[in-house]
Amino acid sequence: MVFIFILAGIILIGIILSFSKIKIQIINFKFNSQSQRHVNKEYEILLKLCILGTIPILKIDITKTKLERMKIQEKIKNIDFKFLEKHPSFDKDILKELKKLDIAIKNINLHIDLGTENASLTSIIVPAVSTVIAIILRQKVKKFENQIFIINPVYQNQNLVNIYISGIFEIKMSHIINIIYNLSKKDKKGVKEYERASHRRSYDYSYE
Repeated sequence: MVFIFILAGIILIGIILSFSKIKIQIINFKFNSQSQRHVNKEYEILLKLCILGTIPILKIDITKTKLERMKIQEKIKNIDFKFLEKHPSFDKDILKELKKLDIAIKNINLHIDLGTENASLTSIIVPAVSTVIAIILRQKVKKFENQIFIINPVYQNQNLVNIYISGIFEIKMSHIINIIYNLSKKDKKGVKEYERASHRRSYDYSYE
């Protein structure tokens, strides 16, 4: 009886998570390629886990000050990238699965100022970038009312990129669970193939 209750609880949690979403809210993020501090200090990123898509049960608040306290840059420098070099297929599998991640844009306010040292090049790049972003937004935005997207060409004979963004993005937990499952399945498959290869090698050596 206890086992049945535990199994029912696991199934219920699985169903709830399948219909849950992760909401990412970006507030007042600014990037300026010409300033000494490229990223402003006042931005804020809120991560929320919402069960059934609407009820928040977990909230993480990320700010530049908190990231500096956590010394994220130093931790990134200490990451052992040699592992990724030795296991290139691991990288490819992650990228392949991440491409399947469906991110819905609920709200966006995006302003971009873009300029180069060549006015003619600027006049070509700006429409191209604008078209690419517009295509992405058209695929990801659910409702087009009150969405703002502006890209301005800057003709000052200098290279610059200024970005301002605020917005709300959603990811379904079912997609994340599916990605984790696929990666774990591939990882187990890789281990089995390695074990078989090791067994064949030891078998061959026994004849030497």
